Amino acid sequence: MLSISPNLHRQLCALLPRLAAEIFSERFDTDAKGSDGLDFVTSIDLKMQDRLTTILPELLLGSRVVGEEGFCQTQDSTAPLWLVDPLDGTVNFVAGLPSYAIAVVLIDNGQPCLAAVHDVPHGITYSAIADGGAFRNGAPLVRRQHDARLAVLSSGLLRDLSCHAPDRLAQLLARYKLRNFGSQALHLCYAAAGHVSLVASREAKGWDDLAGALIAREAGLQYGPYHGSQAAMDVDQFSLCSDPATFEAHVSVFSGSVP
Repeated sequence: MLSISPNLHRQLCALLPRLAAEIFSERFDTDAKGSDGLDFVTSIDLKMQDRLTTILPELLLGSRVVGEEGFCQTQDSTAPLWLVDPLDGTVNFVAGLPSYAIAVVLIDNGQPCLAAVHDVPHGITYSAIADGGAFRNGAPLVRRQHDARLAVLSSGLLRDLSCHAPDRLAQLLARYKLRNFGSQALHLCYAAAGHVSLVASREAKGWDDLAGALIAREAGLQYGPYHGSQAAMDVDQFSLCSDPATFEAHVSVFSGSVP
């Protein structure tokens, strides 16, 4: 795995808020995305991805960029790969809700080694270096301690639980209050920061998950699939993030939702 220099980490964390200030102030166009019409792509998504595709390889020579928009699975397994979600939470952005982010993760030999998630409305950058810790605006991330038991479940997972394991959904509702802020990258950062106790998603893809997952792991949490594997970036991750002490118990709960 690449040895990540502090300078590369600083450059990435400085880049995302700079691009956010430059691009998110512009007027934008919106198009429906997907057959159900519930998702969107905006000109902001496309311009942000274009700018990241240009700039990120300049930070690390020989690296490549793959983004959510127009995703194409890379065939080069040797070059370091930047996986980018230029706007995680596009539906929130279109609706004027302050929960959306830019998510970037550097993958080397199949393993995330550097990540940054920039919370655009709040100006907060979460980041992590593999085996080097998690950070909030450049300072070590200290997990918040509190008594609130909050769980973030994706819409798809709630559908699966209600259809295939309603008894397990009832168990969860007896233990947690449920939240969903509409940005999976931020959900995982919230878990890393201690704002929520667990995050689980049925439909998140690699570009939604992998940046926040590294940040959560470096903050001391466990992340992984509750069903199948996560070998491909463009398939449903069936992902779970929680305290290591409760991880396997939650895997048992959520795996029962898979038909």
